[in-house]
Amino acid sequence: MKSPLLYLLVLGLVFLGQTANAQILHTENFTVILDTTKTVQGSIVPDMKFKNLKEDLFEFENTADLSLRFKKSALTFANKIELSKFGKETLLSGGYVYAEYRKITDTKLVLELYNQIHWKEARGMEWKYAGGVNMRFRMAVKENFGLYLGVGPFFENEKWNYGGVPEGREIPDILTTVQNQNVKLGSYASLKYAPFEKIFLDFSVYHQARFDELFSTPRLASSSRITYKFTRVLGLSFLFQNIYDPNPVVPIDKLFNSLSLSLTISF
Repeated sequence: MKSPLLYLLVLGLVFLGQTANAQILHTENFTVILDTTKTVQGSIVPDMKFKNLKEDLFEFENTADLSLRFKKSALTFANKIELSKFGKETLLSGGYVYAEYRKITDTKLVLELYNQIHWKEARGMEWKYAGGVNMRFRMAVKENFGLYLGVGPFFENEKWNYGGVPEGREIPDILTTVQNQNVKLGSYASLKYAPFEKIFLDFSVYHQARFDELFSTPRLASSSRITYKFTRVLGLSFLFQNIYDPNPVVPIDKLFNSLSLSLTISF
């Protein structure tokens, strides 16, 4: 069990030390019916701030996912909302909506279908739609350990503006939005491990590229999460995620990092 854990940790550090940006959704962080004795599983991570300044500063962020099990099938829904307002002015908006269908079988191969919409105003991504199908391989599954691989085609449609481009970079004289459509191959590796009763580890890496650019300009991403469970419901999670794109649609930074420490409510 130590070797797969070490392998994925090394991959995550490799991505951290390199570069990139494109919007990859870290879907393996969502509940995937690990406990098949439950019909409903999910988690909520709320965060809200209000400051009475010259104008009212309101910051709200909420991440939630819900998985429902119906006999031999599972449905997962997830969403995130990020909103910052200073008076009547919206400073930041972002989030996603995600839905996935998965067939639950006793075999090592599982079919999963998914659709997603997300947006990230700070990066200049007005919206992205993606939908596809994966073949999920259960490489090793035990009571407190799971190693999974997935691969499959998907379609993405993105619309970008230049709002997230740093100063000093070359941009067109006339600013228009850029729309990008591609059929790609996506793949991921995911490790979920509970070494102790109160500790849960969740690591995943992602690779996405057009079929004619599988190894030349892939989008890469990784996610590392450690959760300490105070109770069966309440926990504290440390989450680090990054996304790398060697050829972004608009000239934003190629590497995007996200680091958070938050209380989680699980059920």
